[in-house]
Amino acid sequence: MRSETSTYLTIAAMAAVISLVILPRVHSFIPYLKTNVRQTRKSSSVHRCMTRIPNGMPILPKDVVKYSQVPKIGNVFTATTIPSGLLKQHNTKKGTWGIIRVLQGQLEYSIIEPEASTHILDKDNHGVIEPTRLHQVKALTNDLEFVVEFWRVPGTGVVDEKREGLDE
Repeated sequence: MRSETSTYLTIAAMAAVISLVILPRVHSFIPYLKTNVRQTRKSSSVHRCMTRIPNGMPILPKDVVKYSQVPKIGNVFTATTIPSGLLKQHNTKKGTWGIIRVLQGQLEYSIIEPEASTHILDKDNHGVIEPTRLHQVKALTNDLEFVVEFWRVPGTGVVDEKREGLDE
C-alpha cells in the first residue's frame, strides 16, 4: 500500500508533466485551428481574419464550395504550359479562394502578402490561395502537372471573373 507522501509526489509529478510538456504544445497549436471573425470599421460586414498553419500556409474555410477550375477538368498545366499570368505576381478577387493541386512533380508557391512565405507543393502538399493576396508560382520539375481550383463562400455574390493570362 502506498504511503500518503508517495501519492502526493506522484500527483505533483503528473501535474508538472502536464503543465511543462503538454499544455504549452496544446496552447501553441490552438491559434492555428481557429478562424477568427471580426467586424470592420468601414462596414458592418463580417470578414474572416485568416488563420495560418505554422509554415505560413492559409487555412481554407470549411464552408466554401468549388465553382471553377483551370485548366478545365481533364486537362493540366505542365512545366512548359504554365500561363504567364501565374508566373508573375497576381491575386484572386475578393471572396475567391484557390487550391493549387499538384498531381505530379513539384511547384514553388510564393505568397507575397500579408507575410512572405515560400512553399514546395507536390501531390501530398497542396497550396491554399487567400482572396486578394498577391502570390506566384514557378515549376521546379520537368514532370510537373497541376490544376488550380477556385472556391467561394456561399452567398458572397455572383462569380464573374476574368483571369488575366489564363486561357480556359
